[in-house]
Amino acid sequence: MKTNHTHTVEPFRFTCLNGSTFELDGSQVVLVVNTASQCGLAKQLPALQTLHERYHSQGFTVLGVSSQSFRKQEFEEICAIEAALQKKGGNITFPVTQLEAVRGRDIHPFYAWAAAQVSFLGRPKWNFHKYLVGRGNNLINWFASTTDPLHPNILEAIENAL
Repeated sequence: MKTNHTHTVEPFRFTCLNGSTFELDGSQVVLVVNTASQCGLAKQLPALQTLHERYHSQGFTVLGVSSQSFRKQEFEEICAIEAALQKKGGNITFPVTQLEAVRGRDIHPFYAWAAAQVSFLGRPKWNFHKYLVGRGNNLINWFASTTDPLHPNILEAIENAL
């Protein structure tokens, strides 16, 4: 389901595994994916890296949001998350955040905002749910957890946003 809503308040901020801050500030196209390295869908990590490499020079990035919101399938320690990402995804160069809630009482503000932009169907039901956010922080579309990151619908949406 396509959306086209604009976020006009302060940028959404995430703390990355390396301690740096990633700001979703509307300056680039971002595929926000809630990741969990112990999930069976972690096999998508190499495809997410491929996406990041393919379009990064055009103003695109993948943002992995580490989360335990679904059966706690992510490690708690930063070093364990990093090691698991490298083991399952190879040389991951896209930013990955420290643990964040994507639903529930402690939901990250980005996910609360995104949930308000989509129907119930567009909210994360499992790990590796994908939100495509365009320049200006408009929510372009969402993709289910099982959708391969290199699916033609995702590629087309990214290319149109760039």
